[in-house]
Amino acid sequence: MEQSRALNEALKLLTGLDNDSTKRANIVEYVKEKGTIAVFAYGSLIWNPCEHVEHIIPNCLLNGYTKGFICQDFIYRGTKDFKGLTMGLKPCEKSFVKGYLLMASANKLIPFIEAFIKRETPISVDGTKMDIYTYDFLPVIMPGGKTIEWALTCVANSNSQFYLPMTLSIKQQAEIMSRAYGINGTNFQYLHNTLHTYRHLSLIDTFTVDMEELYATVLIYRQYLTKYERQWLESFEKLTTRDERELAIKLQRTNNVRMRKQNLFARICSIEPVVFPKYNRMVSV
Repeated sequence: MEQSRALNEALKLLTGLDNDSTKRANIVEYVKEKGTIAVFAYGSLIWNPCEHVEHIIPNCLLNGYTKGFICQDFIYRGTKDFKGLTMGLKPCEKSFVKGYLLMASANKLIPFIEAFIKRETPISVDGTKMDIYTYDFLPVIMPGGKTIEWALTCVANSNSQFYLPMTLSIKQQAEIMSRAYGINGTNFQYLHNTLHTYRHLSLIDTFTVDMEELYATVLIYRQYLTKYERQWLESFEKLTTRDERELAIKLQRTNNVRMRKQNLFARICSIEPVVFPKYNRMVSV
């Protein structure tokens, strides 16, 4: 009873489940019966799972949804000054998504949920919540196609200010992802790691072709960055800790401000003074 109450309280922290007591009750009952809880992973969670995962099941299938880079990221793979793009799901009747199931047993239930929330709904230093996801409990088809496991799933939050209602073109996405970076690394690294995992495990869904094209286009865009920007991003990608990346971002922001001031000063100094014609003062009579 105590565990069920604790799970219900934890689920209240998830947007979409916070005001749906019926769905929370169904989840609690399902978990009580199964003795486990699952999260459907399709983005960075497949190559960098959250804490307290006890079992991973690859090659699972979610029908009726498609994924895409439809959420703006200003913490992990972007900043407030230049937002990156991160993956989200949206309903699409004839589409399907391949991914993992991340499982935790009853004794790890609450830490697992808390780690999942902290990971997928981060809060910036100024208190802004990156509410790019709403959470649902969806039926996921297990490998082999004969059984179903219900799982907590991140769906793009269409009410969030960071949701992109209009899908950007491949070129528009590539332009952003070739340059964006955040405390977890560059936006390109996010794309690279996700696609690499899908390739390695032969996970093919209705977004695979678009993701392959996007990756190829980002590689082209990175070649056309300025030498300074390209070298900075390459150096940034070699950093191994969040503290190092946060410091690098802070220094880069300071450097950008200084460069803007220098450019402004240079423009001001380059403006030639306006010479007004001299007129003889009229003498009143």
